[in-house]
Amino acid sequence: MESSSVEIRPTIDRSWLEEAARVDPIAHAYATWDLARAPDRVRFISALDGGRTVGYLLVWLGDPAAVVVHWVGTGAATRALAGALPPRPFTGVIPPSARVWVEEARGPIVEREIRLLERPRGSGPIAPELPSGVRRLGRDDRATIASWAEQQHDPLVAEYPSLDPDADPAWAAFDHGRPVGVARAGVRLPSVWIVGGVYVEPAARGVGWGRKLMMAAIGAAEAAGARAALYVRADRAPALRLYGALGFRPIDRRLWIDAGTGRAP
Repeated sequence: MESSSVEIRPTIDRSWLEEAARVDPIAHAYATWDLARAPDRVRFISALDGGRTVGYLLVWLGDPAAVVVHWVGTGAATRALAGALPPRPFTGVIPPSARVWVEEARGPIVEREIRLLERPRGSGPIAPELPSGVRRLGRDDRATIASWAEQQHDPLVAEYPSLDPDADPAWAAFDHGRPVGVARAGVRLPSVWIVGGVYVEPAARGVGWGRKLMMAAIGAAEAAGARAALYVRADRAPALRLYGALGFRPIDRRLWIDAGTGRAP
């Protein structure tokens, strides 16, 4: 049962978040990164039990297509966060225990299980040199990558046309001068990088481009003194095998949910 002392506040305790992120930097990576990089495009809603923060919603307003919510925290005391969710439509990443509360508060949802993986330190070295056929993108590549991404019709590459490669490291695989795959480091903190947007076009799969792109991202993270982490759908068996072979290990599971946007992860 939900504690009677739970209070919902439209903010977050910065001191609490800093300490929580020191203990578990991956769980709070998006909150820490968004506060530093885009405070005007994010808002927080916290649940406090007896005056102590027990969970929060990170509401990302920077996606023009849909509001994106990250629910951080588990346990009955966080149930009140469901009532503070934005109105439909939105997408989100939530703990499995919150699913029923979300549906009670905001109606039917479509869900996909996703895994949170990390590559622990000591998982084996990755060469600092970029794999053959892969290079880090620069400003001169923006038009080429944007044109290619728009031809893919896949949400994984939707952000690449607006990406500033000087500010946000991204890598592309090129086959005979033509891009066939991409990866980026969406979050870069001193201790962890969250790798995302990993995509290889269907005609180029199965020949090692995904592995090369991941090696480029891992190598960059390790060169910066950080470990790599990522989210992946639980039903993507080939991707899970690839990440496992590269030293990634599961550390948690989440649900990706769609509340009325019609979008897929």
